[in-house]
Amino acid sequence: MFLPENIDLAHSEEYNLSIRLAPDGFSFCIFSPTDPSIFHYQGTPLGNKLSHTDHIKKVIFDLGFFSLPFRKTSVTVVSPRYTLVPERYYDRKRIRDLFQYNFHQPGESVLADSSQEGAYHILFDLEEELHAFLARNLWNPRFLHHAGSLLRLFHSYPKDQDHKSCFVDFHDQNVTIISFSGEGLLSVNTFPAQIIHDTTFFIASVWEKLDFDQSADKLLLSGEITQHTATVEILKKLIRNVETVILDPRVMADEELLRQLPTDTLAMLCE
Repeated sequence: MFLPENIDLAHSEEYNLSIRLAPDGFSFCIFSPTDPSIFHYQGTPLGNKLSHTDHIKKVIFDLGFFSLPFRKTSVTVVSPRYTLVPERYYDRKRIRDLFQYNFHQPGESVLADSSQEGAYHILFDLEEELHAFLARNLWNPRFLHHAGSLLRLFHSYPKDQDHKSCFVDFHDQNVTIISFSGEGLLSVNTFPAQIIHDTTFFIASVWEKLDFDQSADKLLLSGEITQHTATVEILKKLIRNVETVILDPRVMADEELLRQLPTDTLAMLCE
């Protein structure tokens, strides 16, 4: 596998490894938290010749370096199957029971991703065989959820304290919608984003249910915006203040590549 000359896996403990598991794709990046020039990103679609889990196993075995002792190893799971639990109701020993209040499918591994300020936990599931495989073959991996990464990013993003803010991230044929009143979290949901009018309806419904003001409150867009221009144009007719989220990842990389990276990956590179 091609890696930039300035990445020496003999010194893997100096780099962070981040893996992203999407419903139809596998990607990873290697980067240094102290040297912005050290960065590599690579992604591959997952075909249908193998099962989702077997395809991921094959990629990891073929590349052969994922088990090295990296400084940090993280696995981000992209999925609409998640629920938030406030800290005062969270019990690590009961996360399966808490998760199954909303999702009724036994046999999966239920995992938890905590918010940065510790106010709530994001519970999500991962195929049990895949979770066990990754836990065995990666160096002390931390399992994250894409909504957790977006929540940490948007929680710290500048907001108008006197108005509400709605962050809409387009990714993986989905849209994740996160709403705030000032700094207070109102809601977070992930919906399919494959049909223009359905996508618009999901976003407009959040605004209606949370009593957003179409003239005063903000809609902030991120992710695969260019793939959803028709949806964005409809939203601009409904909402006065529509802006694009501006991120400044701490890596030296081609601008075209950075535009292709998912927002949850960019969020990690901004930390």
